[in-house]
Amino acid sequence: MHRASSAMRRQHLLESKNLYLSILVLSLPIFLSNLMKALNSFIDMFFVSNFVADDIVSESITAISITFPIFSITQAFAYGVMAAGVALIAQALGADRKDVATKITGQLLLLTVILGLVMNAVLYFFTPTIVTWMGAEGVGRELMITYVRIRSFEMVPLFMYFAFLASRQAGGDTLTPFIVDTVMIIVNILLTWLFVTAYDLGVAGAAWGTLIGNVIIVPAFMFMLFKKNKNHVYLRPRDIVYDGPMVGKIFRLSWPVGVSQAFTSLGFLVLNAMILSYGNATVNAFQVGNKINSLVLNPAMGIGAVTATFVGQNIGAGNEARAREAVRKAMTLVIIISVVGGMILMPFRRQLGGIFLERVPEALDLSVEYMFYVFTCLPLMGIYQVYMGTYQGSGETQLSLLLATIRLWVLRIPLVLLYKNVLHLPASSIWYAMTISNAAALYIGAIFYQMCRFRPKIRKEQEV
Repeated sequence: MHRASSAMRRQHLLESKNLYLSILVLSLPIFLSNLMKALNSFIDMFFVSNFVADDIVSESITAISITFPIFSITQAFAYGVMAAGVALIAQALGADRKDVATKITGQLLLLTVILGLVMNAVLYFFTPTIVTWMGAEGVGRELMITYVRIRSFEMVPLFMYFAFLASRQAGGDTLTPFIVDTVMIIVNILLTWLFVTAYDLGVAGAAWGTLIGNVIIVPAFMFMLFKKNKNHVYLRPRDIVYDGPMVGKIFRLSWPVGVSQAFTSLGFLVLNAMILSYGNATVNAFQVGNKINSLVLNPAMGIGAVTATFVGQNIGAGNEARAREAVRKAMTLVIIISVVGGMILMPFRRQLGGIFLERVPEALDLSVEYMFYVFTCLPLMGIYQVYMGTYQGSGETQLSLLLATIRLWVLRIPLVLLYKNVLHLPASSIWYAMTISNAAALYIGAIFYQMCRFRPKIRKEQEV
């Protein structure tokens, strides 16, 4: 059965004539997995917004929502390693070099453990300085520090999961990660409910629930990663011995993605610091709107991730035409899904925002306004995800760095500064800056796509 499913994945990636169907089939589990992750990010905010005391509810919501970019920055380089791994493993498998794919996976696991330990220490010791720089003070500041410090201990298991995810995603196995994510979110929901409601631990309880949910999946995916399996990449102890040339190759591809993610997350940290100056209501509206938006953006993100696999495997197999056709079909799918999803959710903005902000009316009003712009721009953000998947799958990761940097640092943040400090526009001007930067990124991404070379980084004759 496993062999049949492996052959079917390969057929979808390299042979199927109906690319629309193949992309949807392989992206559906990623979409569901991303949906689980999105719901996972909802859990802490939901329980805190509904069950903590009235006098600290606003600060508690802000503590959880505004610290999101801090975690994103620390995870950026692990994500870069994962993206490089997907490209290299997919190209190796496309070139029928499973031995090379195995060695790459082993080095990914080694690198993610080291990165996880470093980022655990960074988060734990530097969080007070970071949240002070952001302008947090009083009860809100202490809650932020507590939340981030507890969750800092999830870095190692989470980063190790990225290595496992890269090996499965590159091979077209998008179902197993969904199952693992489902277990993780069920544990998170149960424990967060218990800690926040039964034990009244508030923000700390939400953090402990998330931490344990991320740690508890480690034995399962490590067993799968080291279990001998003809249909998947699996590791032996010798595969995780340091290999300088292979690590160098991974680093050359991963640093642009890592820096891109770090720059993006740092940009959102700066953006959040600016938004915090408008008050907790604006921060909460912004973060809740983004989380609800992620529900609709998740299918596009799934298609973008699958695009990387299609592009990587077909480049490895020497089929550039099919790789480019997959990109075009993926673009069509994300546009359709984004338009339909935005139209469905648009009339229910107040009801959706009210799930988290019913007790904070001013933030709810701002969130309803913000979601109008977010849902309108969904097709632009969907196309952006496909471009990023294309650059990463082809190994042209420097283009993803450039596009992400231009979108946020050259366009969005300067526009927010202009509207806030020069034109003295209200908080809603943030939504205008985001819309303009997303539209501009669409055109820049198209230019970069013309520069993207679909050339293999792993060749069939390459020695291990």
